Amino acid sequence: VERDAPPSPGSSTSTPRVYNTHIIVNSDGELVSTYRKIHLFDVSIPSQNIHLVESKTTAPGTKLVVCDSPLGLLGLSTCYDMRFPEQYTRLRELGAQILLAPSAFTVPTGRAHWHTLLRCRAIENQCYVLAAAQFGVHNEKRSSYGHSIAVDPWGAVLADAGGVDGRGTLEVPVKGVRARGDAIVTPSVVICDIDLDSMESIRTRMPIQKHRFNASFS
Repeated sequence: VERDAPPSPGSSTSTPRVYNTHIIVNSDGELVSTYRKIHLFDVSIPSQNIHLVESKTTAPGTKLVVCDSPLGLLGLSTCYDMRFPEQYTRLRELGAQILLAPSAFTVPTGRAHWHTLLRCRAIENQCYVLAAAQFGVHNEKRSSYGHSIAVDPWGAVLADAGGVDGRGTLEVPVKGVRARGDAIVTPSVVICDIDLDSMESIRTRMPIQKHRFNASFS
């Protein structure tokens, strides 16, 4: 998190909020880029006693970020952003080759949507997608889905680190990862190749970006 964000509009207090900030650090330990999460999750369903208002404590960012790296041009995003495809379309227009989406999906939303959303963002933008994912059982009410993943521009899953399903079951076995009680206790690392020549070949054979146009559909 990044402190000193402005208070929530209309708030009766002046309590400052934070930014959910995605940072890029180079091999020399230098901070080279920052992105503040744009899309915040606010939902209130009184009949079900559901009140999740991220904007009470977190301020939204306002700028898209693409930065250079030894791997290629990185398009930055965070978690809930991935449900808004127009953000990634614009990152592709800004030159992104690799889309990053560190996340913390719950088990229900992860099961239903995680792999599908990330493969869609890769396919429709013809970019690599790398998504580090929090996983584990945090308390009796909240578990994170896990499944840190790498997807290529054709939508193929190159690597999946596995995750927690319910009370600590590893869904995708990963060598060296063990489960104990309610949480996976051995961290895992997945490695994949980034082939930008292959990405350019896909973009040449299916030139989506050239065929995309701005229109108002009614």
